[in-house]
Amino acid sequence: MVFLIPLIVVISSIFIIDYFYFSKENETIKNQKQIEQKNTNQDKQKYLESILNQK
Repeated sequence: MVFLIPLIVVISSIFIIDYFYFSKENETIKNQKQIEQKNTNQDKQKYLESILNQK
């Protein structure tokens, strides 16, 4: 029974550390996706403008 307490603490700490690590990683991925989406929107606008300017 005494050995179960440290085991539970270690396992729970691993999950907590894992959660915080991946939450930061996911935040950076979200920021990168937002930047990419802005770029695609600008590219679409430039493409449409170029088509309109050709006619």
